Amino acid sequence: MSELKKKPSSASYKKKAKEKEERHQNVIKHTKNIEIFFSKPKSDDSELSTAIIIHSVSATDPVQCETPTSSIQPPDLFVPTPSTSSALSAVDVVQQSQNTIIIVDCDPAKWSINNETQEYIASNGFNQNINVDFSLSKRIYLEDKVSRFLTKTMFERKLLNREKRSRKWLIYSPSTGKVFCGPCLLFGGGTSFGKQDVGFNDWKNASIRYSHENSCEHKTYVSALQRRSDIGGRIDHELVAQIQEELTYWREVLKRVVATVKSLLASRGLSFRGHEEKLGSLHNGNYLMTLELIAEFDPFLSKHIAQYGGKGKGCTNYLSSTICDEFIELMAKKVLTQIKDEIKISKYYSMIVDSTPDISHIDQLTLVIRYVKADGTPVERFLKFIAHVGHKSQDMADAIIKTLDMFEINILDCRGQSYDNAANMSGIYNGLQAKIKELCSLADYIPCSAHSLNLVGECAAECVQETCWFFGLVGVRYRIEHTL
Repeated sequence: MSELKKKPSSASYKKKAKEKEERHQNVIKHTKNIEIFFSKPKSDDSELSTAIIIHSVSATDPVQCETPTSSIQPPDLFVPTPSTSSALSAVDVVQQSQNTIIIVDCDPAKWSINNETQEYIASNGFNQNINVDFSLSKRIYLEDKVSRFLTKTMFERKLLNREKRSRKWLIYSPSTGKVFCGPCLLFGGGTSFGKQDVGFNDWKNASIRYSHENSCEHKTYVSALQRRSDIGGRIDHELVAQIQEELTYWREVLKRVVATVKSLLASRGLSFRGHEEKLGSLHNGNYLMTLELIAEFDPFLSKHIAQYGGKGKGCTNYLSSTICDEFIELMAKKVLTQIKDEIKISKYYSMIVDSTPDISHIDQLTLVIRYVKADGTPVERFLKFIAHVGHKSQDMADAIIKTLDMFEINILDCRGQSYDNAANMSGIYNGLQAKIKELCSLADYIPCSAHSLNLVGECAAECVQETCWFFGLVGVRYRIEHTL
């Protein structure tokens, strides 16, 4: 009789899990980041190795710039800004390639005038800073002994027919309290409006000096900026069009992947993987099966699968499990952020904690938060599995506090805690509930009703001799069947 196969140790499970994670990270490292195909309002957590910095705003700078409200061209003199443009915010970050970024300040006095600045502003416009505080624009005229300031009315001009038009070429500098002409500043105008170290702040004679907008020099630089912003007139027009076409293509692919992951499988708790990851196989799982079903009615996806699908590693198609997992991770971060925001609004909460081993026999601590939403609805939200915590009450308490701090949840706002009836959880002196009460005395402990009912049923069953014989026989039979 052959010997029974020895069960792998816990250490071997951990070693295999570590090797699997290393392989997964290696695949991700050699795969293009899907975020490059989507525009983002901010680039706050992207890790980019190289940066072309035109200018960055200091974190200690007290000057605050308002939300962008205008583009660079006035309505009558200049042609409209391209439809793809958007005005800059306080600091605008645009990813030019996978390893290059451009940062442009909203303050024209801090611009570094070069080709990159001209290119970016020609494509995206600039911020006029109309809604900021104009207190720094104060100028005292000694002859009149009066003080004058820049006002919002100076950003408008009145035509002969009494219509009002915006001076969209005018930019206020919050750091110097002066105004500049955007096009003249970019291309080196000769007046005070176009010199970065000079600027204009003669508010008493502003109505006269604003005739700058009718000068030939100003019109020349405006035309130059407009030609720069016109993609059709650029020498790299074909290259820009080709890049934009490719970005549009891959965005359409990823839209279908997102719809499959979010709207169908994840929202219904369905499994993603099958026995193999091959398009056309009967055992490729729900994820690829759904994409194949969509392709039957979607000519675009059908053509994409025919051209890129099933070619194995080295051929990018954005339909693999790696991309699917990355989308799931991004969605999970978004959901956790939403939960964190709801908890901050509701303020008070209670927590439910229990531990159980997973399929690889690694013990995990499950943390669930219960709170009341703004509309009065009580909800329970799963936060995280905490692995390798152990069964000591102090270790579990430290892991819970660390996790709550990670989600920016204050332990002092906890008003309830619920665990099972084990001594390390419910002990009134050294249990987990006692450790949490040391930190927050208002966190009342309530034993889990399901665990308590289970103990009641177990004690009730032990009182009947026939019941003990029955369950004992069932247990023996179960062990024999699984041994054989």
